[in-house]
Amino acid sequence: MPTAVDVTSAVSIEFVRCLNGCFDRIEHCVSQLSDAQIWRRPGPGMNSIGTILVHLGGNVRQHLISGVGGAPDVRDRPAEFAERDPIPTKQLLSDLRATLDEAIAALEKVDAAEMLQPRRVQGNNVSGWQAAVHSVSHFFGHTQEIICLTRQMQAENYQFYWTPQSAEEGKSP
Repeated sequence: MPTAVDVTSAVSIEFVRCLNGCFDRIEHCVSQLSDAQIWRRPGPGMNSIGTILVHLGGNVRQHLISGVGGAPDVRDRPAEFAERDPIPTKQLLSDLRATLDEAIAALEKVDAAEMLQPRRVQGNNVSGWQAAVHSVSHFFGHTQEIICLTRQMQAENYQFYWTPQSAEEGKSP
């Protein structure tokens, strides 16, 4: 019978796998775009990929590094969306990778009992599990948004991250 430690470890490993997989897809997308395209807003009131990357770092820091890991919460969410000075893509990716590495360290060291304890995250009382599920699903959602924006900008020049290689994977006959 699996223990709470086993379940915590298995779920944390899956969260880490998901975050790293999303980062790889983001990196793949932005490698197809110029810095100008990264900061292009698709329409009024919409966010650029650059803004989304800054926002993802803030969310991960608040929910995983602070919420799960216990670090001080220093997030300035409005500043994430107010950023207008184009940060070079290389710096955006480096900053996000460093934030993810810190979050992964928090996920890898937290224990089952800690994950059940209440904490304040973004003005709400949540468990560590709630903070982690929110942040990982949020990261996944914005990754899909970045893929969509990249495909729209690149059109027929878009390079897919992965294509099926066999019928079992979904390749056409």
